[in-house]
Amino acid sequence: MNLTLRPAAIAAVLLATGLGLAGCGKSYVNSNIIDQSQAKARLAQDKELCKAEANSDVPPTFGLDRFEYDPTIEAQATRWVANVAEDDANQDAFTKCMRMRGWRYR
Repeated sequence: MNLTLRPAAIAAVLLATGLGLAGCGKSYVNSNIIDQSQAKARLAQDKELCKAEANSDVPPTFGLDRFEYDPTIEAQATRWVANVAEDDANQDAFTKCMRMRGWRYR
């Protein structure tokens, strides 16, 4: 018996695997909040507040400011490293803000 996987079958298996793993990510928990509905509302508020605070501390660049028009490898690598450093600093500011409000990853 010859089994050949068709592209549609492969895509379906990959999609199912991706959807199955999507729920396995980390989530924020706050041990100071018992009520789950209250925690969910507070998490949404704190995420927005911390996002604004992180963007204020480390203003993110958008659009064309993230690209380098110099085609050399050195210029492209320098821009990429700068973008990664900026993203990391912004994420660190966000995480610090969330920790200050009692949120931890589960």
